[in-house]
Amino acid sequence: MIIYKYVDAKTLDDILSSNRVGFSHPRDFNDPFDRPRVSRQPYGSEYRSLFDGRLMTREVQAEEADAAWNECAVSSFTRTHDNSLMWAHYANKHTGAVIEIDAEKAGLMSKYLLIPVQFGSVVYMKRPVPDPGIARGLSAMRQGVIKSGENRFDIENYAGLQRLFLTKALSWAYEEEARVVCDSFRYGWDEKNESMGGLWNKFIKGDGSIGYGMRMSPGSVTRVFAGLRYKELDGLRRRAEKLQFQIMRPVDQSSTGYEVHFEADE
Repeated sequence: MIIYKYVDAKTLDDILSSNRVGFSHPRDFNDPFDRPRVSRQPYGSEYRSLFDGRLMTREVQAEEADAAWNECAVSSFTRTHDNSLMWAHYANKHTGAVIEIDAEKAGLMSKYLLIPVQFGSVVYMKRPVPDPGIARGLSAMRQGVIKSGENRFDIENYAGLQRLFLTKALSWAYEEEARVVCDSFRYGWDEKNESMGGLWNKFIKGDGSIGYGMRMSPGSVTRVFAGLRYKELDGLRRRAEKLQFQIMRPVDQSSTGYEVHFEADE
């Protein structure tokens, strides 16, 4: 399965240098409305917490479930490399690039992810449709994930996971997004900077938020589409020779109209 990631020039350099792809908590997304939110309805009964005596109202229980799911980490990809809006927004006005990735080779289709990319297609809708039967079952499932140390995709939980992580406002439909989701508790990211034998590492992003880098297998990057204003082409050619990926260069739009077209760099 081939997927794409639009990046600015610095992120391209970081990914090619480290051979890692970044994951972020939903609370750090650029759209604050794009985050997992559970329905309040399943939490109908109030009780006193055994640990601190707090009154656990329906709202408090749901807020804690929201916070737990927002600790999961997400990486976003797309199915297309030639979307003009994406080039303008996510590739920093064509000064960046699009990375083509073999998802299977990269490990992004692994059953050990909470949602592998082949199940990560985002559903776009005008309004979210809450399902009051989902939140409690998913919260129990996530507690099982934490307790057992498993982070395995389970098709039986897919409907609930889809509602939490794979729905988005209709206005974003042009992105054709596919996501990968993992549970940060699985990797102990709060306690250490590296886990799973170096498969994951923690880093601080430019905006000060925390990111998590997942190591890809060699050869996972198959092509890099350079933006029309990308300035480091010679350096990219050296990287391509070393890492064995193909560079695609844009064709000037004066001859192709408004569409973005590419040809192989010779």
